[in-house]
Amino acid sequence: MTKLDKNLFIRADAGTKIGTGHVMRCLVLAENLKKRFNEIFFVSNQIPGNLSDLIENQGYKACHIRGYIHIEGLKLQPSILRKRIENDVSQCRKVIESHKGAKNWLLVDHYGIDHRWESKIRSDVEKIIVIDDLANRRHDCDMLIDQNFYENTANRYKGLVPKNCIQMAGPRYALLRSEFTIARKKLKRKNRLKRILVSFGGSDPTNETAKAVRALKLLDSQYKTDVVVGNSNPNKNSIKRLCSSVPYTSFHYQISNMAEIMTNADLSIGGGGSMTWERCCMGLPTIVSILSENQRQLTEEVAKIGCVINLGQAEFLKPEDYAHAIKGIDIKTIQSMSRKCLRLVDGNGARRVTSKIFQMGLARRED
Repeated sequence: MTKLDKNLFIRADAGTKIGTGHVMRCLVLAENLKKRFNEIFFVSNQIPGNLSDLIENQGYKACHIRGYIHIEGLKLQPSILRKRIENDVSQCRKVIESHKGAKNWLLVDHYGIDHRWESKIRSDVEKIIVIDDLANRRHDCDMLIDQNFYENTANRYKGLVPKNCIQMAGPRYALLRSEFTIARKKLKRKNRLKRILVSFGGSDPTNETAKAVRALKLLDSQYKTDVVVGNSNPNKNSIKRLCSSVPYTSFHYQISNMAEIMTNADLSIGGGGSMTWERCCMGLPTIVSILSENQRQLTEEVAKIGCVINLGQAEFLKPEDYAHAIKGIDIKTIQSMSRKCLRLVDGNGARRVTSKIFQMGLARRED
């Protein structure tokens, strides 16, 4: 297989408060790109709930920096923001400079980074690739990936990226692990509601998992239920105890077979983050709550086309709200939602993105 003779550095963070979605989708892309690059390095802040162990267990080097920048940081007064950007860039630059010998590329997946950060490191790398889904700030990049679904997808980044930037937008480019593409081929028609999946991603800051499990308890549920929590969930032990008090409920922690569990489920209860695309790929209808403001627009757009039932902002929800939604869904609705989900995501997004990145590398080499 042809290699690009380059290293890839990935600037992404994960944590208890911000969730794990950025690093998880970067790991998907890294898995697809590892045969094309010499080495892949993750550059991340050491904040509570980081995924350094998972990164290294998957065969990549986790390089640590300090001085966390975040999405709210972009609203700081200019002098403070400038210092934070310079500090982050300086540490990232040192990591890159310590691995010379090949041309270096940079992938950024971070809501707290924009063109000001990217332009400062531009001279240290050959190419900059950005993963974003907010379209609320400018980027200095050669390629932009936004896997989310919006009515104005084609024009979302107009004026926000350079004119020659390669853009890949929409669920056609959803970054999913290969297990979902494989499991999708084995799906069967959903004929009745008998099994429910409860999963709110890696961290679940408002503990919606517990609310959903209590909802099933309120309903005196006879459904078989799989409750999945990640390593960054601070409430995992109390959730495990709660699950033991609800009949037919199984607790799963930091699993590697999510596609298999989704295959067996008829309905899901979860958040509005990147798991949206995993569930859609598997044709799995979902009752969704919005865990953070950056999930709002995506959830509302996907609800409009009938792929999810949107309960609104998570912090205002009670177990009774989840119970009401579960009680109100019937098999015809489940089947209709499932068909719409399958049409939206085909599971081949990572392959398409990988191909585009490789083509960009070849074009550069042939110039």
